[in-house]
Order: sequence, then structure tokens, then C-alpha cells
Amino acid sequence: MPHSRQRHIPKHAVETPLGLFLWGGQEKFDRRREVLETLSSNPIFSKGEVVYASLARKDVWTRTALQSRELIRIYLTKKWPYRTFMDAIRMTDWMLPVQPQFRIFMSNLERQMSDEQKAIWIPKAERFEIFGSYCQTELGHGSNVRGIETTATFDKENDEFVINSPTVSSTKYWIGATGVWATHGIVVARLIIGGMDYGNHLFLTQLRDLESQRLMPGVEIYELGPKAFQGMLGTDNGALQFHHVRVPRNQMLMRNAQVLRDGTYIKPKNEKHSYGSMVTVRALMAEITAHDLIRAAVTAYHYTTFRKQFKKSREDSHAEETTVFDYASVRFRLLPLLAQATTLAIVGQNIKRAYDDYTATMLSTGDTSQLEDLHLQTVGAKVYSTEITGKGVETCRIACGGHGYSALSGFGRMYAHAINAVTYEGDNYVIGQQVPRAILKHYKAGTYASLPSLSYLSLLSDTNTVSTPDLSTPSSWLHPTTQKWALELRLVNMVRQHISDTSAGIDTSYTSHALTMAHSDYVYWRSLQSVLSQISTEPYYAAMNSLSTVFALSIIFTPHHPSLAQALPLTQGQLSSLRTAYNDAITDMADNHVASIIEAWGLTEYEIDSALARSDQTPYEALLDGAKRSEMSGEKMSHLWAMMVDTRKMAGRIEAERKEGKAKL
Repeated sequence: MPHSRQRHIPKHAVETPLGLFLWGGQEKFDRRREVLETLSSNPIFSKGEVVYASLARKDVWTRTALQSRELIRIYLTKKWPYRTFMDAIRMTDWMLPVQPQFRIFMSNLERQMSDEQKAIWIPKAERFEIFGSYCQTELGHGSNVRGIETTATFDKENDEFVINSPTVSSTKYWIGATGVWATHGIVVARLIIGGMDYGNHLFLTQLRDLESQRLMPGVEIYELGPKAFQGMLGTDNGALQFHHVRVPRNQMLMRNAQVLRDGTYIKPKNEKHSYGSMVTVRALMAEITAHDLIRAAVTAYHYTTFRKQFKKSREDSHAEETTVFDYASVRFRLLPLLAQATTLAIVGQNIKRAYDDYTATMLSTGDTSQLEDLHLQTVGAKVYSTEITGKGVETCRIACGGHGYSALSGFGRMYAHAINAVTYEGDNYVIGQQVPRAILKHYKAGTYASLPSLSYLSLLSDTNTVSTPDLSTPSSWLHPTTQKWALELRLVNMVRQHISDTSAGIDTSYTSHALTMAHSDYVYWRSLQSVLSQISTEPYYAAMNSLSTVFALSIIFTPHHPSLAQALPLTQGQLSSLRTAYNDAITDMADNHVASIIEAWGLTEYEIDSALARSDQTPYEALLDGAKRSEMSGEKMSHLWAMMVDTRKMAGRIEAERKEGKAKL
């Protein structure tokens, strides 16, 4: 059956000028293309032959462990840079157990070890002679890192630290790649010297024997079992307890703080280094989280431009059914998400680039002056990107109707992988409070000018009142100056309210989330406008300008939190013109630009991995093919047929037995 609106799903990465821009440049695009070619041509990474949703979790993890081994072989053989290796892990789509090696294990060795320590341990990690993990979260404490209970007591006589889990709640929990895989963990523990508590420090601790994979003496580890929605099947999260495990003194990570042989503690020159570990993870999340939503939006676009349902005109009996994407109920759900996901990706790349530049400078000069601002940026980015992505993936699934509920559509897996990030490294409502705290701290001290992320606070003390622009016509909302006015006014009003509530002693743990989202709305909008100014002469500027308008008006007209609308009071006439402008922006993007944006992202069949977006099958053909391959189709359940036949005869037998019993009476 012909469906001319359906877009081609490529099997190979296709290069376009807009695509190079969206993917972050030629180097990143070429890296993606190389990884795609490597994985799609290697049978162990095949996605089409195995229906993972039908496999036992243990079998899926076994496959991911074997995939990890093969990736390590490829990495060592081809001498891949670590970035290429990480791209490959993400593209396999199963959060392989090898994932923490570079993502957080190696990055902490690089930033937190002394040069002498790095000379010993970095080569081992780079060559995968040890498998690493990061052991911070405990049963009793996740976001509250200061509450961690695990101790590392210095034994001066033996020149060792004794790592111990004193309570059940001190059990390290949710530790990725540790239930079965990791041989070494960077353990966050409270340093105790002579009975004095010096707070949390990092200790490289061996968990398993390198020759047998058996647990080291005193180390107790369990694999946690299934996660919600069958997510993260390739990650063997572990529960760890340490029973007086001895670690050599030279395995405390000592780039910043040190413990000398005689037990003397040398505190770090700059306490801000403690931000480092979480900033690393959140900088990575800022860059990659958006791609979960991009994949969901692209999948939904491919399907809804194929699917036809109902007729817009009931009077015309000869009219064809309408393509689902042409309904406003679909466009107004999918296009804002595509715009938001693309914005998250572009701004996230800039945050990650800034963090990489900072890391290089910090390692060479020791300068940590940018760390607090990066910390603030990455906290906001983590909350903002995961909140939008988690809800957005589910919205894309629903927009695809009943077929979106099939595991073959891929949405269940996308959601399971994306939604964990909302609480990963801290519940958004908890870690998001760091943004309002920073706002209060720097506003009261008058030091907000030192942090680019908080420069808007000058508006709070600006004696020149910003005049309200003319909001009577829809066209006014299309101008960046109007969008800036709306986002700034909303944000400043919320900051004022937060200051007032805090002064009154009101619990702001709920309203802080809305303020963090408003802060991030403005930061992301401003960053996207800066990017637009740099590409104003490019041939794809019109598409990006249309996308940026949809992004801006979506976050103003349909805010992420109810209180955001209350902080931007508009008259009925102003709201009406905003609504019309938003409608016009959606129509412009749908009719003129969305196809080129989808083409530019160019997600391949391998990356999408959905029956709703195949290169050589329609969604209907792919779904039917999946049903034929089900482990319960055909005669695969014939061993139960006799039971079912017998069950159908049960009523007759019972009735006969009842009659026979009455006859005997």
C-alpha cells in the first residue's frame, strides 16, 4: 500500500551540512559513521535477529558481557580513542557493563590521582587489565553525599586504610558494572585518622581477584536484580559491603588531599575539587541524554507519516484517510519534542566542550576557577534534560497509538533507559535545589557576575524597569527580544518569590524544582540564540530558526511546571496572540522544515532499532514479521495443548460427577 509521506530510513550514515552541525562537527560525525559500520557488520552486535524482550535478563546480560569483550578487542586492535569506544557502547543500546570504564572510572583516576599514581593505574585501565566502577551511592544516602557512612580508617602501623561498612544503610548500592563485572572500584568513604573524621575521600579498592574473578577477602557483593520497566538490562548493578578490607595508603586518590606515612593529613588547596566526580557524570549526561528523545521523536515521525487513520472530511466519501502526522493532536506533541531534543543536544555539546576545556586547563595549571559555574550548569542540565526526555519518550510512544505499546516498536526500551536518568545521580527535586541555593548565595553576596549562568540576577537590582513589548500581535512573539523578555520576567518573578519564601522559613523543596526549570529554560534559550547568531549565513539557518522558534514558544506557552505560567501573568489578549504565534510556528516547522531536520539527524535503522522504522519493510510488515518470530507462535507451545484440551472438558466432567453423586443419593 502506498504511503508517499513516509521518509526513507537510511542503513548508513548520510552526510549533510545540517547533519554535520547537529552532530557537532565532522570529527564526531565521522566517529559515528565508523562505529556504525563496525557494529552493523559484526554479528555479535546484530539487533534484528534477537528479540531481547523475549529473553531472560541473565541471557541478555551474558550477551552484553560478550559484546563488551568484543568491543575491547576492537578498541585494542584498531587503537580507538576512548571517545569512539564510548560512542560504540551507546550505539549498542544496552548500557554494557564496560560502560563505566571511561565514563567515570578513568575520568576520576585522571583528575584525582597524583602523577605517580596515574603512571601505575592509568595504563592498566586503558588496556582493560582491570575493570572499574565508581562506588558512591549507599542504601541510606544517594543525593546526600555528606551523609555517606562507609569509613576508611588509617592504620598507621601497617600503612593501610581499613574500608568498612558499619551499618546496613552504609551498603554501597546501585553500583553499576559491579554485580558481576568490576575488579576495582573507586570507593567514596569517610577518612578517619586517629579518631578524627576528615570527610569523604576516594580510595581505589580491589573487589575481585584478577586471575579467578572471585571476591577479595572481606568484600561481599550481590547483583541487584531487575530494574523498573526491564531497563538497563546490560548493567549489573551491585550491592557492596566491606568487612574491614585493607587498602594500601598509596591507593587513596591523592592529587588534592594526601595522607602521609606518619598519618599527617594534608588538606586540598581548593575544596571545590569535591564537585569533580558529579560534574563529570552530569557533563556527559548533558550531551547524550537528548539523543534518547531524538531517537523517540524520529521513530514517531517515521511512523506517523506512514500511518493513515480516519478522514478529515466525513462528507467526502471518496477522500483518502488522513496521514496521522497531519493531525494537530500529533504535530503539537511531536514537533515541540523534536525542537526541545535538538536544543538539548546542541547546548549539551557546548556544556561538554566547556567541561573538556576546563579539565585540560585544570590538569595542566590547577586552575579551578570555572568549576563552580560548570557545576551549576551541569546540575541544571541534568535536571532539565532528563525531565524533558523522560516524559517526552512516553509522549512519542502514545502518539504512535496501540502499536507503540509493542516491544517491537522500541519505545519501551527507550523509556526504560531514559527514565532512570531522572533519579540517576540524584532525584531531580533534590539535586535541583542546588540551583536556587546558588542563586540565593550569589545574589546576597553580590557575586553573581562571576558566574555566567547567573548573570540575569542583575535584573533584580536593575533600577531601569524593562518595558513590556507590544504583545497584541502574534508576530511580536516570533522576535527573540519578546521571547527574552518573557523568559527573563518569569524567571525574575520566581527568584523574587523564592527569596521571599526562604526569608519566611517556607519549605521550598517543591517550588525549587520549578525555579530550576525556569532557570534552565532561559539558559538553554540564550545558548541556542548564541548558536543561531553564529550560523546566520549557513544554508540550514531557516530550518534552525524555525526549530528555535518552536522551542521558545513551547516552553513559554506550555511550561514544564504549573507555577511557571503563574509567574508570567498575561492578559487574555496577550495569551491569544501567543497561542496564534505558536500555531503558526508549528505549521511552519511541519510544512517547511521538519523533513530536512529528520534527514539531517539521519538516524539509521541500526540506531533506531524499531519495527516502526525499517529501511526495507513497512511498519505493518515488520510488526507482522515480529509476531511470526514470537517464542510463543506456531507450535512452540504445543507441550501445553493437551492441558488446554483437557481444561475445555473440565465443565462436562464436573457436571457428570455431580449427576452421578445425586444418583447415588
